[in-house]
Amino acid sequence: MAKTAKASGSTATTELPAPTPWPGANARMLGLGVGLPVAPLARLAQFSAADFERFTLEWATDYLAKQTQVFEVQSRGGSGDKGRDIIVWLDAANKAPRRWQLYQCKHYDAKLGLSKAGIEIAKVLYYTHIGDYTPPESYYFVTHKGVTSPFQDLLDSPESLKKEMVDTWDTYSKSITSTKTITLSPELETHISNFDFSIFAAKQPHDLLAEHAQTKYHLMVFGAPLVNRPPPPPPPSTVAAIEAKYIEKLYRVIGHDIGITVGDAADFEDSQYHSRMFARSRLTFYSAEGLKEVARDQMADQQFFDTLLDEFCDGLYYQYTEPSGSPIDRLKATVRAAQNIQLGSHPLEPHVTSKDREGMCHQMANEDRLDWCNP
Repeated sequence: MAKTAKASGSTATTELPAPTPWPGANARMLGLGVGLPVAPLARLAQFSAADFERFTLEWATDYLAKQTQVFEVQSRGGSGDKGRDIIVWLDAANKAPRRWQLYQCKHYDAKLGLSKAGIEIAKVLYYTHIGDYTPPESYYFVTHKGVTSPFQDLLDSPESLKKEMVDTWDTYSKSITSTKTITLSPELETHISNFDFSIFAAKQPHDLLAEHAQTKYHLMVFGAPLVNRPPPPPPPSTVAAIEAKYIEKLYRVIGHDIGITVGDAADFEDSQYHSRMFARSRLTFYSAEGLKEVARDQMADQQFFDTLLDEFCDGLYYQYTEPSGSPIDRLKATVRAAQNIQLGSHPLEPHVTSKDREGMCHQMANEDRLDWCNP
């Protein structure tokens, strides 16, 4: 199972930091004041260094780390990383040899060419030669603008890349370490000759975008429009497990109003008023449940729904905690007030219907965030 690395005092490994929020994410998602949509490839090519770092953290923490074959993802970028930026371990630390993959992230104003990539390749060749680490199973250059055509030609022809590295070794020898120039000794040249250069590849920007699209961050970054919301699911004929908590609270509200203990809808089926209120409550609960599915399935993050629920909890506080009045009075006051809550620029605001607003009250009750009988 995938997991992220923990900080260790004995290595340069650091826990992958959480990506920082994207500026103007809500406006981007809602299409407010941002003009025509920008194609993801075009937006990726426009990233600043800070944007690209945030983007790659999102990709590493929410895509790479969740792959089924991945054991651990580590961030090694920085001083002393020996040419290793993002390491993906495929095996546990106690397995030898331990399989791993290497992702080298580069942000430049232009496409990446061999003049800069060659330094990173030389580092891997040197440090595997002296035994600091084993060759990775694969090595990907990750860039926001892609690589040059000449460099891609070399990546597509491993033997040509190998020859080029040997022929131009002096170009990179001074940049491998900060303390000395690494000469091409006969032993190192033999190591390079035997090295499998087919491991080197470029993560194409469109593939990077396709993988990032599987993360919960994608819509915030690229502002892809939401798919039209489907009709909310109708309530099932019998009470389902997912609605048990608010139904129990609703039974107590109705029971208090008619003066009996209610354990089932059949206990008040002779009261048209209470039966209709019960059916309406279930209808609106499932309407809000459909809004939750929009957040989870189309926005790839249920947190959008959770933060919306927080807004309702805060905005309705004085209605559902009012000590005077009966439980049914508190319920009706809460539902009425829910229709007038200002949601501002919340990403889900354009998709919230009046039934959703009412249903959010029952969602709150279902999560034990309110109880009309115990304000």
